[in-house]
Amino acid sequence: MLILNINGPINAGKTTVSRILEKLLPDSLFIEVDNLLSEDEAKQLGLSMDEAFCESVDRLERLILKEKEEKRHSVVFFAYPIGREYYDRWKGYEDEHTRFFNVTLSPSEEECLRRGGDDMSVWEHDRILQMYEEGCHNPGFSDLIIHNDNQTPEETARVVLDFLEKIKTEFNDLF
Repeated sequence: MLILNINGPINAGKTTVSRILEKLLPDSLFIEVDNLLSEDEAKQLGLSMDEAFCESVDRLERLILKEKEEKRHSVVFFAYPIGREYYDRWKGYEDEHTRFFNVTLSPSEEECLRRGGDDMSVWEHDRILQMYEEGCHNPGFSDLIIHNDNQTPEETARVVLDFLEKIKTEFNDLF
């Protein structure tokens, strides 16, 4: 099984590219992490933003482990900005039948801010700036970094698919 994260800052195109990949990758499951815990549910549970993040990731992990155990899909992927801690954690899922890869979408900071348009909240704007300051767009642990400023989402998805084809050659028995 291949576990794939589409990483990157807010407005990098993670969900859009993932939705395209979902249609193009046979025998795959896309998990939309943002839908695993709603804002309302987090409030009902009395969770801070950091606690809600941890709860969402815990729910994601339970789904991945269930998929790994049940072997229903050869590719399970999600789109979420992660740091080194989670990368190392998910690398720990690897065994003779499972591999984890992290692909980072890395448009420029200006592009991410522009993509938000007039609908962007102050929190989103500030979070994008923080993510770039933290290096979310260029992590040292990414297996592939795609500078997708001048690409359509379809072109970016194609780059991801080409990367997966190379992996498939190396790990033919996985997916």
